[in-house]
Amino acid sequence: MNYQVFKTSGALATNTYVFEDDGKIYIVDPGFGIGKFVSDKEVYVLLTHGHFDHIMGLSELNIKKVFISKEDREMLTNPSLNFSQLFGKSFSFNGDVEDIDEHFETIKAPGHTMGSRIIIIDDLIFTGDTVFCSTIGRVDLSGSREKMIETLKTLNERFSKMDKNLKILPGHNEQCTIKTLFKINPYFKTR
Repeated sequence: MNYQVFKTSGALATNTYVFEDDGKIYIVDPGFGIGKFVSDKEVYVLLTHGHFDHIMGLSELNIKKVFISKEDREMLTNPSLNFSQLFGKSFSFNGDVEDIDEHFETIKAPGHTMGSRIIIIDDLIFTGDTVFCSTIGRVDLSGSREKMIETLKTLNERFSKMDKNLKILPGHNEQCTIKTLFKINPYFKTR
């Protein structure tokens, strides 16, 4: 599947992904500034988690529906939970929100946040801030080290059984394939 990636959220350089499927436009993790890259057409928004650098672009979009995990849903409406208050933004979103697990193929991936999700669409794996190509995400921003350890075990097992050419699309930094992930990420290296 074809997709575009845009750097959003200023210096935080969030990867915001845009793709079209069945005539619908989807945006994954819209950081602030995404509005200058997309038209005013109606979009469906998929969120890997609820931190502010992945959600603040919601206010710039013509949204049909937003999908996020039940666990992270409150982060959309609570600036102290999504950490926007720490950056002087105080962002909240009160639009139509649905449970991402009911509509898309996901892997529950608590650790970075308790409701983090890996979203799988065709040959694309959106990992948010759970997994980057050469490391993993932080666990000290409403997450859990213990849950991240469990998530990494699950992901190692799942990814090892998947096509090694599938693309890993993280919330920051560069993209890679599962094959590359297992070569360069110490949390995924085969032993």
